[in-house]
Amino acid sequence: MTGAKYTRSLTGAILGFVLLVVSGCQTTAVHTRTKLPPEPEKRRIVLLPPDVELSVLHAGGTNEVNAEWTRLARKHLSENLSARFKKVKARLIERKETAADFGNDTREIQLLKLHEAVGGSILVHQRVGPLLLPTKGGTFDWSLGPEAKYLKDKYGADYALFVFVRDSYASSGRVAAMIFAAALGVGIQGGVQVGFSSLIDINTGEVVWFNHVARAQGDLRTAEGADETIGMLLSSFPK
Repeated sequence: MTGAKYTRSLTGAILGFVLLVVSGCQTTAVHTRTKLPPEPEKRRIVLLPPDVELSVLHAGGTNEVNAEWTRLARKHLSENLSARFKKVKARLIERKETAADFGNDTREIQLLKLHEAVGGSILVHQRVGPLLLPTKGGTFDWSLGPEAKYLKDKYGADYALFVFVRDSYASSGRVAAMIFAAALGVGIQGGVQVGFSSLIDINTGEVVWFNHVARAQGDLRTAEGADETIGMLLSSFPK
């Protein structure tokens, strides 16, 4: 476990959304395409390393990243994604480095950060009624912009799959606080799992498919738990 306390990089608005939906398992896909092109030479997907962090939720409500849990989660998610996409009739191009180790490729690092920002905006503004953007006119119209073409030039792919997950687990102190509060008729939130995945057309930067999960259960520290989460995130993935 790291010594420093970790504050989630998701915005307060996204966390607020998560707290609204964790009463039950939530997953909803939105897309502009339901199928990949039929031509094999246009179905090349670069699989970026999952951007994932696991943390302990302490009694006072602060999160602290657990490095070993995070390492296990990255391993399980990467292996699961690779196995799943080998069953899809698409050419998979895998990045071998982890999302936390992109070396000196600052452009790729910035694209990961941009995906987090855009995905977080989709999570809030495409799903929460009062926060829907009138400029979107009810349509699904999101993009990482022309900079995404960098991935096409680098990997020779047509699409890029991004996966972002943040997962927290209540400490024993947090569990005790939840039990005590419940006895007083007060609800205190435990750990939550929130994540989203996006398929990006890297010729244009367009987000052609997006799915999210937000729930109060799930365990990415095990291969079985990672399989369940990825199964939810990739439900209705374009074929």
